[in-house]
Amino acid sequence: MRRQMTLLLIGAAFVILLISISFLIYIKRLHRSAAHFQTVGEYVQQGKLEEAIAVLKESLSKNHFNAEAHAALGMIYNKKDLLDEALAELKTALSIQPDLINIYQEMYLIYKKKGMEDEANRALASYEKLKGSK
Repeated sequence: MRRQMTLLLIGAAFVILLISISFLIYIKRLHRSAAHFQTVGEYVQQGKLEEAIAVLKESLSKNHFNAEAHAALGMIYNKKDLLDEALAELKTALSIQPDLINIYQEMYLIYKKKGMEDEANRALASYEKLKGSK
């Protein structure tokens, strides 16, 4: 009985250790991601869009499923009037995380620039629907 209890305690301690290590890795990645976005924001404010794009592409090369990075890249492409590239990145972001409400606003603006009224109205309707549910 005592041996079983000892093994159970050792197993529980090991599980707690693994959870702690996983949490530390997660926090480190989260901090690194926040630092990337701060750098991107600074570059955009300074008008250094190419540098911001490079940081985002580097981030995406490490984690292609980062919806926020795709969204930010799409918004920067829109600023550069690279509308097709912007839409592609925004659609990718939505495929990863469909409830990113600001993406629909950005898509609305891009579709309006392109003269695609039906698509613009659908993007606006999606925005309104998500806005109402939050």
